[in-house]
Amino acid sequence: MSVTSPVRRYHTVLTDLGPEALAAMREVTRIHLRLWSMEELTSTAELGVSELLTNVLVHAPGNCELLVRETPDGVVVGVTDFDDAIPVVKEPTEDQIGGRGLFLLSQLADELEVHQLTRGKQVWFRLSHTSSGASEEGRC
Repeated sequence: MSVTSPVRRYHTVLTDLGPEALAAMREVTRIHLRLWSMEELTSTAELGVSELLTNVLVHAPGNCELLVRETPDGVVVGVTDFDDAIPVVKEPTEDQIGGRGLFLLSQLADELEVHQLTRGKQVWFRLSHTSSGASEEGRC
């Protein structure tokens, strides 16, 4: 008989998203990755959390949810908000002021996806311990 360990996760609903909450959620992500022995993923995970939550703050004000979930080969981070507008990841032009965050995250993460929900959307990314292109499905 094999015993599988439960999936470790952190989930929170953010009702008052502001700069202080962004800093706190980066710290919470860093702490969980340290507890899960995934320190090598911390920088990219923090960047991704910051990008996804900043997008909510700027484009979809209101409540949102953050999920950080351990996977067999790394971590999945997802942010759900209740605005129906879907972000588009595209390579920014040199003179473009904004719009670089999701593109940068798409280059750093093993996978980045947006899922339309009945009300709103979930944007998530997957990071693995190695960039071997593991095919594990990372949906939250």
